[in-house]
Amino acid sequence: MAAHFMATMAAEAAEPPPAKKARTVAKSWKLFLTQNLGRDGRAFGLHDLFASGFADSGERGANNRSAAGAAEAATARGAAGQQADKFYTLRLEHRQGGPMAQHRGEERILLFRSDRPGAIAKIIYSSELPDGFQSAKPPAQPANDASVSEVIAEAAAIAHLTAHAKIHVLDVKSQYRGRDLGGLLFSEAITSLKSKYCNDDDDYEEENISGPIKSTGCKHLKQLYDVECMLDAEEDVTRHGKLISFYEHLGCRVKPTKRVQYVNNNDSETYRKVPMQIDLHPLKANSPSKLQRARVRRRRFSDLSGTKSRGSFLPVQLVGSLGKLNVRSHNTGEVMKLDWLVTESADGMQFCTTHGHLLLATPNGAVSVLSPDDLETDGESDLDIDTDVLNKWTTFVPCHVSDEDGGGKTEGCEALTQLESSRSLWVLRTCHGTFLTADSLNQTLSCTKLPSFWQANGANLSLVCTSDTPPRRHHYRKGWKIQTFDYVASMKERFLNFSLGKVTLLEALGWIDSFPAHPFHAWADDEPVQSAPSLRTLCFLMAEVAREEGLPDWVQFIALIHELGEAVKILDPTHTGEMAESIYDWTISSRSRVIGCKIPQRATFREFRHLNMDEDDARFASDTGVYQEHCGLENVSLMWSGCEYMYHLLRHNNTLLPDEALELLRYHLLGDWHEHGEYSSLTNEHDADVLPFVQQFDSLRRRVRLRCVDCGNLTDDQCNYLWDSHYALIAGKFDCDRVFDW
Repeated sequence: MAAHFMATMAAEAAEPPPAKKARTVAKSWKLFLTQNLGRDGRAFGLHDLFASGFADSGERGANNRSAAGAAEAATARGAAGQQADKFYTLRLEHRQGGPMAQHRGEERILLFRSDRPGAIAKIIYSSELPDGFQSAKPPAQPANDASVSEVIAEAAAIAHLTAHAKIHVLDVKSQYRGRDLGGLLFSEAITSLKSKYCNDDDDYEEENISGPIKSTGCKHLKQLYDVECMLDAEEDVTRHGKLISFYEHLGCRVKPTKRVQYVNNNDSETYRKVPMQIDLHPLKANSPSKLQRARVRRRRFSDLSGTKSRGSFLPVQLVGSLGKLNVRSHNTGEVMKLDWLVTESADGMQFCTTHGHLLLATPNGAVSVLSPDDLETDGESDLDIDTDVLNKWTTFVPCHVSDEDGGGKTEGCEALTQLESSRSLWVLRTCHGTFLTADSLNQTLSCTKLPSFWQANGANLSLVCTSDTPPRRHHYRKGWKIQTFDYVASMKERFLNFSLGKVTLLEALGWIDSFPAHPFHAWADDEPVQSAPSLRTLCFLMAEVAREEGLPDWVQFIALIHELGEAVKILDPTHTGEMAESIYDWTISSRSRVIGCKIPQRATFREFRHLNMDEDDARFASDTGVYQEHCGLENVSLMWSGCEYMYHLLRHNNTLLPDEALELLRYHLLGDWHEHGEYSSLTNEHDADVLPFVQQFDSLRRRVRLRCVDCGNLTDDQCNYLWDSHYALIAGKFDCDRVFDW
């Protein structure tokens, strides 16, 4: 039935006249404050995004601590300023020769923290030309009227000789592993060797050439060489193949003609040294234009991706709902998972990878990575466009979204708490007016006109693309502030006399057609709110899915009516309706909690718990609070919500629905209990018995809400048919087909 009706949904039903007073208007995302400048007037940078919850890498170990655990620990350790003092970035430094050098032509690339001396990672390598090398005769300086193509052709005729390189040390301190910093150092070394031997990008004057680089005798040309780079993969025999696989991923190969050696480093461990090699070659081109195009591309790519060499950066993971996000290669379309480095500039941030890729957003909404391998392709490339334009395409501007509705200052404290700040929302804007997002199905980066929201976590250095939205955070923030023990008591006193009016459940179903199924959705300016699925559509769809899955008829009926608490905004427009639009809408279904006891550590949006006055009340300081131990959830007060109101309404009107039905209605929003196992001091054996059914009902609700994101609206005729043909029979069976006191 559900599939049939969802496939035939047409025009939106006409709304009942009373509903016009209480229509919930979904807000455009632009109504929520998005700031692209910090308090000092500068663009947001790495410190603004990641300083909150930032912990020393030595404390993090190998990044094994969870984001939530690290954030909680950071909160317990001290205030925001103390944590900010621990923030640092990384920088690369390239050194050549010097008194520490142990090999001819030795170079070192070192990785430093910004807050302390001493390298945290390093690669040491050397290179030289073979002994007895005699340069081939270079081409003569061209005459004024000689064409450049003739000179290039003459230079290409020079035999390519081979330079030899050796990687002696590649080491990353243990507490900084897991971010592919070794791959970063290796890629930087290979890029340096290519620039030195394989590329002719620089303008060379013969008198300025020193070392192994030999001039061709022509300005702008130099002798190019193949490079044979050797290294030994020295790994613990108990982790056979792990280091070899790492180097193979970087382009190296095992040398089959060389013998594997087994060594003991006087540490009671036996290691094996596996000889490996990577070969580097100059670009072989048949036309001067291709050589010149490749040269320009390399220069532009170096200018764009060289920020990590000139300034500071952080290794950051881009994460979606299923883990690390994918991105497509700009040249091949291959889908890849990469390790990212984030650098900052005056205009925003750039995302490059440890292997030299650069994240690029194009005007058509595509997001891809430019690879160093794209530099030598024959086809057209975005690297052929103006450098300033390309720089804009690779820049993403972080904009902060305030947790205050309307963008005001956080009440109650000057600075955000550590946890609150680490979970605040950001958007990453491109120069095209689009926003970086992650496709929820294939977990691939893209850009859309409607922003996706990101959470920057300094505890594990990640940018998480979240389903959270500003309206949702604003709602929960208000809930934490307003929903106190005294507030719930006052709402019970006001509403549990059921004097609002007399209405049937079918009438109430018609009223909630005026409310959106997804009240926390942030709409684009050109997106028609009227086309979004209504709350009535969501309820019928959930009931139909429960019906298709063979769940009991009373489960189907609870699924149909569980959102009817929002009808109170129509029955009580001057109080509940106006308050919902201006202050706080308690009728919306959202995660609940027990009121009158200690707040659980894993409570939903616990970053706002400091706003709740009950936190400072000694009566609620214990796990049991004002209740008896193991009194059962039936005897505790929950947050005042639409579902809580409907639970009491059905009991007051003496329906024949089983107790289990009412428990599903009341407890499915208590995620702290059925998801995280909280309130064990209050629950009893009966709660344990009903727990699996509550979990199943909540899972059903979650699945249907996801399915209903892009569905159309059921018409009045469709809803009436479903009611008359099926649900009216269930309503009659459980004495729910009459007028109720509301």
